[in-house]
Amino acid sequence: MAEPGCETSSEECLGTKEPREAEPETPKRKKPRRQCHRRCRRSRSDSFAIYFPRVLKQVDEGLSLSQKAVSIMDSFVKDILERIADEASRLARSTKRSTITSREIQTAVRLLLPGEIGK
Repeated sequence: MAEPGCETSSEECLGTKEPREAEPETPKRKKPRRQCHRRCRRSRSDSFAIYFPRVLKQVDEGLSLSQKAVSIMDSFVKDILERIADEASRLARSTKRSTITSREIQTAVRLLLPGEIGK
């Protein structure tokens, strides 16, 4: 049986390759082995958590966020982005366009966000 993660046959993994009948002796190019990505792959989670400390550092060096605050901020950013995308989609549909451009995004932000922050 083949070892886990081994992409070759069981004979090649174990090194006990039996000679085959009428096999021509032509040199074959070896393909470079690909590394197994199953072990190395990280689960991708859509989160903005890595950006909050960076922005906070620009505002004030000594401040930090608790894990609960990061979770709340992450939910807030996801919610606002979803609202902006929905509104921009409605605007694009109402003008019979199939592409959301920066104009639709700007209009959606002006409609959704109040006062000075929407400008």
